[in-house]
Amino acid sequence: MKKAITNRRILIVGEGRETEYNDFVGFRNAMEDELEDTATSIQIARGKGGNADGIVRNAIKEAKKFKPDPGRGDRVFLVMDTEGPGRAPELPSAEKKARENRIDIVYSCPCFEFWILCHFEKPPGHYFNDCTRVICDLNKKWTRVSKSAYDKADKDIFERLHCSLELACEQALDRNLKHSRTPGSNASHPNPSTQIHELIALLIGVRGGQKCPVSGSWTTVSGPAQTTRTERGKTLPSSDGGSGRWRLLS
Repeated sequence: MKKAITNRRILIVGEGRETEYNDFVGFRNAMEDELEDTATSIQIARGKGGNADGIVRNAIKEAKKFKPDPGRGDRVFLVMDTEGPGRAPELPSAEKKARENRIDIVYSCPCFEFWILCHFEKPPGHYFNDCTRVICDLNKKWTRVSKSAYDKADKDIFERLHCSLELACEQALDRNLKHSRTPGSNASHPNPSTQIHELIALLIGVRGGQKCPVSGSWTTVSGPAQTTRTERGKTLPSSDGGSGRWRLLS
């Protein structure tokens, strides 16, 4: 029997008009059952690109239209790239503006395409100067899922990668854990890295027996009610006969 969970609404705003929007629309369509299990509905909004301040301002505009109710668990996420050194000075003020408007930024460094690379075995861990370099590496693997080169406007991007979603989450987490264990690595957004797997976990949960992507309190989605406090990188306990998932208590 499913537990009663307060319905929550999540708004995801992309940095640009196509890539993030198309990926999360595909995610929402493919994950209807998992989203129902966690009583989550998703709305996705396009971005307009530009500098970090303009990207956050657009997210604020979309959030005002969305009208989140924090008491119900509604949240707004902005999916944004760190890009190269040129954007770094823009980030502190943009982050401050986002916090003031209750918007959580979900970063990929240097760009969202590193998250896409995580869907393939052994994504490169070397430093990327910019998104162009990431796409160059991505195109070496993209022929496995498409007959044409990678296209930021690809409307079928999630469908092409769907079967590798858990692998992507696992590899993105492993990359971040490796950064945290590297002596002298204190960058807030290490290159390369992504936080998209953390957003995925918040939306649909994580299977028992997998590594915890976010430190916090987790509750079972189905079966007997259980709650556990688990740190990032530690294994979440099995639940519901070994097939159950855990939902982050946010």
